[in-house]
Amino acid sequence: MSAMSGTPGRALFLHIGLQKTGTSYLQSIFWQSKQELARQGLDMVPGSKRDTFHLMLRARDRYRPAVDPHSVEGALDRLPQQLADAPGDRALITEESFAPAPPEQIERLLAHCGDREVHLVVTLRDLGRQIPSAWQQDIQSGAYLSYPDYFRRMRETADDPLGRFWSSKDVPAILERWGAHIPPERIHVVTVPPPGSDPELLLHRFCEVLGVDHATLDKEVARSNRGIGRVQVEVLRRVNRQLAPENRRRDVFGEVGKRYFAVQVLGSQRGEKILVPEEEAAWVRDLSTRYSAAIRAGGYHVVGDLADLDPAPEAFVQGSDEVSAEDVLTASSEALAFMLAERMETVRERRAAATAADQQVPSSRWARVLRR
Repeated sequence: MSAMSGTPGRALFLHIGLQKTGTSYLQSIFWQSKQELARQGLDMVPGSKRDTFHLMLRARDRYRPAVDPHSVEGALDRLPQQLADAPGDRALITEESFAPAPPEQIERLLAHCGDREVHLVVTLRDLGRQIPSAWQQDIQSGAYLSYPDYFRRMRETADDPLGRFWSSKDVPAILERWGAHIPPERIHVVTVPPPGSDPELLLHRFCEVLGVDHATLDKEVARSNRGIGRVQVEVLRRVNRQLAPENRRRDVFGEVGKRYFAVQVLGSQRGEKILVPEEEAAWVRDLSTRYSAAIRAGGYHVVGDLADLDPAPEAFVQGSDEVSAEDVLTASSEALAFMLAERMETVRERRAAATAADQQVPSSRWARVLRR
């Protein structure tokens, strides 16, 4: 049965992001509220965030046997049974890396959704905030393209919706690709509220689409995907440029380069927000206008306000957004000091443990003498 038809009353909500639109925040709440969601009739499929990531790797042809668990190979084939076994009347798959999928991958994924009535959920954020966040995300994934060059490459490749720079940003193209298999009334566009809004408003909107009572969910989550400052991103970018390609692969860089160096080390510093250069403002605003028009024309179900997709004036910065060499040096020195302090603490703990162990040896020997 195709995604266009499906069995009414057995809905599958497929949340595909986009990247940097509050996905980590929403996913954290939903995964830790898994039992409550099941009580409300919504099952998280597959059974964990890790399994969902593995499903994405297989569906997106990103499975690498040399570095990924062997179980990834069968992740897509297991999906129909997982959906059949889910007892609720609704199921949710949430993974933002599905958004860039080309037509053949979309068709293959949907073919494995069984008899479910597939709904697409797309969270969208204004480009004034999304573009800087997307560039930072690239750097945190091992890239080293400078911010000015990032804008230049986006302009140069704007007519390539499946290319590296636009496959996860070109909203009309993404909706069109998925809309070839899912009718517009089952495509739900959820807008990320502007700065200064109720911090739970995005969650409320997302829950509205899924038919979930947000009041009973566990919302005590840390913002796990917080950004780092402009200077700190530049430090990371320069470090990435010095790394050998094999050290920028996701299997090693994700743990060390991103979660340790970027998030823990550089994230401990106070940083300034990354803004869009004023010289790019007209282009970014024009894109935003065209995206909103395409959403209106597409007849999709909008939850929120398309005005939320208009970049705010404070998203732009006058003049150059270049980082000074002095700032980079200061941030780098602070990062090294942080790492040294951590290492020294580890050495202290190891020595203390060794000393405690040594002190136990004489008493043990003396006890044996007394027993004689």
